Amino acid sequence: MKESYIGLDLGGTGIKAALVDEDGTITARAKRMTPTAEGREGIFRAVQQVIAELLEQNSQVRGIGIGTAGWVEPDTGKVLFANNNLPGWTGMPLREAVAQAFSLPVAVENDANAAALGEGWLGAALPYRHYAMLTLGTGVGGAVVLGGRIITGGKGAAGEFGHMVLHPGGIPCSCGQRGCMEHYVSGRALGRLAAEVHPAWDGRHLLEAFAAGDTAAAPAVERYFTDLSLAAHNIQSFLDPEAIILGGGVADSHPLWLEAWKLRLAELTPLKLTLIPASLGNEAGILGAARAIMQKERG
Repeated sequence: MKESYIGLDLGGTGIKAALVDEDGTITARAKRMTPTAEGREGIFRAVQQVIAELLEQNSQVRGIGIGTAGWVEPDTGKVLFANNNLPGWTGMPLREAVAQAFSLPVAVENDANAAALGEGWLGAALPYRHYAMLTLGTGVGGAVVLGGRIITGGKGAAGEFGHMVLHPGGIPCSCGQRGCMEHYVSGRALGRLAAEVHPAWDGRHLLEAFAAGDTAAAPAVERYFTDLSLAAHNIQSFLDPEAIILGGGVADSHPLWLEAWKLRLAELTPLKLTLIPASLGNEAGILGAARAIMQKERG
């Protein structure tokens, strides 16, 4: 009988989890809306309910892996910081609390780290041992994988590419800096550029218009391409990954813009970059969380 693990992906909107076999096959699923209005206690109660639902279907689970929004302390699995999308979650001793509740081994990772592990196990990063993941969603996140293992840093914040300064003295950021990458290459940033072109447009409209040859859209998208090129150059120059995996909502629209961006990138950097869209979609976090506990249990 194949060993089974629980992989759980916790975000500000929903909690998704699954029973995952050692070969990556998902055999059962459970989900809940994240009850953010109920704060830490309500969120943790929902996490427990999802795990318990899966354990009812397989009592022989070997361990539980969790990917959560926020910075996670590597040694303890404690959430060091989470923004207002998960109210009260900062300081949550998540690994300890789940282990006590279910008497099972537990691994906790930042959600972007979990997604990167999933892509390396069964997704777009499968051919690579050393890679970076750049997530272009509402904000910007990322992860660094070396030799198949996540690099967490001393406080669990390695790979937070969104807070690398791209434009010194630029747009103020909630982290206290100015000009952070997040304000120039995120989905929110793309939406801001779109609204400058047409008040009714969002980022998707802008990219669709660009792909259709709309000359009004081109300057805004070229600005976005320039900033994204600088971001990718900096990641490649510093980390020398075999590939950069592109995830998040903006990356999901890559058929509209990826090849055009690569042309702009080649003009701005002499470095040779391998850029690959993520392939697992919403499954990446669940599978990566399961992979994290597998790695922990197998050493």
